[in-house]
Amino acid sequence: MSKSPMTVSPDFPTEPPLRGRVILGAFAVVFGFFGFIAWLVMADLSGAVVAGGQVVVESDVKKIQHQAGGIVGEIRVRNGQRVLAGDVLARLDETIPRTNLAQVTSQLTQLAGRRARLEAERDDRDTLRLPPDFAALSAEALEVATGEQRLLKETRTVRAQQVEQLRERIGQFEREIEGLTAQVDAKKREAILIKSELRGVQELYEKQLVPIQRLSALQREAARLDGESGALVANIAKARGQISEISLQLLSIDQKVKAESIKELREVEALMSQLTEKRIAALDVLQRIDIRAPQSGYVHEMSIHTVGGVIAPGEAIMQIVPDSEKLAVEIRVSPTDIDQIRIGQKTILRLSAFNQRTTPELIANVTRVAADATREPQTGATYFVARAGVEESELKKLKGLTLSPGMPVEAFVETGYRTALSYFSKPLTDAFQRSFKED
Repeated sequence: MSKSPMTVSPDFPTEPPLRGRVILGAFAVVFGFFGFIAWLVMADLSGAVVAGGQVVVESDVKKIQHQAGGIVGEIRVRNGQRVLAGDVLARLDETIPRTNLAQVTSQLTQLAGRRARLEAERDDRDTLRLPPDFAALSAEALEVATGEQRLLKETRTVRAQQVEQLRERIGQFEREIEGLTAQVDAKKREAILIKSELRGVQELYEKQLVPIQRLSALQREAARLDGESGALVANIAKARGQISEISLQLLSIDQKVKAESIKELREVEALMSQLTEKRIAALDVLQRIDIRAPQSGYVHEMSIHTVGGVIAPGEAIMQIVPDSEKLAVEIRVSPTDIDQIRIGQKTILRLSAFNQRTTPELIANVTRVAADATREPQTGATYFVARAGVEESELKKLKGLTLSPGMPVEAFVETGYRTALSYFSKPLTDAFQRSFKED
């Protein structure tokens, strides 16, 4: 019985050979490997610096401060309230500023009146010449002017009395000189007569007609008259010297008054200059009693809540968030990434305050990069501040959602395109470079 050849049942499919499968798998692996290499070398991936930030006003929030500080007299706003530019936010108590202004103005008024009197004394006038605005300085201006005019009159009266007394003394000496001059003239005439008689007696004596005693008596009388005349002339000279001395005293009275007036004027004008500056400062403080909004917006972060509380000079008492200003995003960039940030870079913004699934991303551009780092006082963290501007066309994507200053933002600042291979190799090359630099 012969064997028939083996037949395959048509119910079982024929399987491909195992070799074909291996070749197909190897081809797929090689193709995938070289494709991956090509992707690493040729594919460009977008890089970005990721940083946190917040929505801000383009022109910054307006910080409200008071230069001089003071006591809170009235509070007219509250947090979140909208105000217009020029609205009164708060008022300071004006008791102390008005008292200071009144004191300075009173001193200035008195010095102005005093200066007018000294000028009158210097110029030898009997009336004051007050400045045009003197009466408007204070309510006591009229009283000050009256007092200074009275003092000027008294001073001039005393000086006139001194001058009159000196002139009376001059008159006395002049009359004394007249009397002495008359006596000198009489002595001169008497001496002429004695000398004439002496010549006659001298001739008689030479003829031995009169005794020597008669001649000697006349000689003694002539000598006496000469001596008395000399004494009278000396007294006249002394009186004239007294007159000259008193005349100098008369001149010195006016000169002394002018010199003292000029010296005192300089002191008064120096004090007035100082007080004028103080008055300007006091008026400025009084005009700043009303703390007003510099711009329309919303009140934010008030630090005053109690009437009677004290505001330190320069202390921030509240902020005004402008409501009509263009919005921007302030980004805090790590110091390790700041070298990759440039003005004009495209920035993608994600608004974490809204629903991430329904809120679109916004496109912005870097408009400002800080030149120096900022240190956080509480944590000590260091960062650079960059600002990105958002156009109105991008804001329209929000479709009814409103951005408010202070909202958190996640920013992706695009740094350019790099191949995938550079992303994978960069950590390795950096590690190699650091290892070679180690000792």
